[in-house]
Amino acid sequence: MAKIDLLPKYTVKVEGGSGCIFQPIDDNYSYVLTAKHVVSGNDTPSIIRQTLDENYNLINESIELIGTPFLHTDTNKDAAIIKIKKVEDIESLIRDDLKSEDTTGYYLCGHPDSRRDNAYSFRPNKLTIKNPKQFGYREAELERVANKSEIIGQSGGGIIKIENSCFLLSGIQKQMTVPDAKESLGNIDFMPLSFFDEIINENEAELSALFPPYIGSFEKLLNDIFTLPNLEFKRELIQTELKKIAKELCNDFSPKAILDIFKDEFLVNGTEKTINNHKQLWSSFLELLTYNQLHSDKKLTIDCLKELHKKRKLFIVDTDRWTKKINEIYSSNLSDIEIGGSIVICATNEKITSRVEYTKEELKLIIPDISNPIDSKNISNTVKNPFEDLRLINIFKFQDSIINNILKYKEINAINSIETIKINTDGIL
Repeated sequence: MAKIDLLPKYTVKVEGGSGCIFQPIDDNYSYVLTAKHVVSGNDTPSIIRQTLDENYNLINESIELIGTPFLHTDTNKDAAIIKIKKVEDIESLIRDDLKSEDTTGYYLCGHPDSRRDNAYSFRPNKLTIKNPKQFGYREAELERVANKSEIIGQSGGGIIKIENSCFLLSGIQKQMTVPDAKESLGNIDFMPLSFFDEIINENEAELSALFPPYIGSFEKLLNDIFTLPNLEFKRELIQTELKKIAKELCNDFSPKAILDIFKDEFLVNGTEKTINNHKQLWSSFLELLTYNQLHSDKKLTIDCLKELHKKRKLFIVDTDRWTKKINEIYSSNLSDIEIGGSIVICATNEKITSRVEYTKEELKLIIPDISNPIDSKNISNTVKNPFEDLRLINIFKFQDSIINNILKYKEINAINSIETIKINTDGIL
């Protein structure tokens, strides 16, 4: 299924307008983000999600509300949040705070009036994000000019960008920029997610932040780590022991707390800041934390991270093959990693990789192809040559070492499991 075919699952009809389904940090419920004028004066708006199954049969799903809509108190901000019963499988839609220079490739998603007479009324309009406006709104230009009668009904619809491994939500549509009689550009105005953050801040007791649940707790990722693909022998025992360590770490670490300290430090050069919220970053981070704890004699806390980064630090790159991004990796900020340490890479769209490490000899062959200059400020003062002094590893190397050396685990059991894994993975990362 093409990525564009998945846009309807995030889009709903809200009475005479549209809305966007989004998963906040509290996974006991979900949200519909919409425009205030769509629900103003209606405490129980009808919300319908239209999707097509694998045989292209239409599914109309009625969404259950929790309480009444939360409206922005500023009369100049047309934002509203509707709390709804938990909707599954929507965490791949993550927030986009419009920090990227690339403003193309977005879609206005909604159910325009012009299609309401059809059984299936969803429509995506491709657009490019333009200039900021008064009160914090943004203007966007539709790829194909449309007049007001063609856009009515899409108020409250999401402005969504399709990425390789996720979808980015940048805001919610408000209205046409100007009436048809004054312009024929077909531009629209939309609200950035900061408008909805403000509603949440005003209602902290009832609403939670616009981040995926795993940003608040690593525990939400326990089922995503150490999958050990295609391993049949001793797989469950090894997984159990590793996840036991990971679960204990969840008490002292959370992605949110780590982001508060390190901000964008885990992004390979040129990677969108939005990728900070990507599930692959944080499931990989939990695996690396688990490896660090397995090979540490003391209990790790968040205060240990800066010291841990001297030996091995994780970076994420937005690609389906990490080996395509060597240029970007070596032009990233590697200053935390000291001589002998490891640059550990994960990729947004690559859980299993055919290459888990570059040897020093291989890196020597790559050096002539490195076109990005390496800034001395981006490497530790203990490092003279990052190609020789630092290892370049994919996070999957840890699992790969277990899978390809499983005969070393033939005597593993519930009593010796931790020690066996520790001995056989020492120095892998």
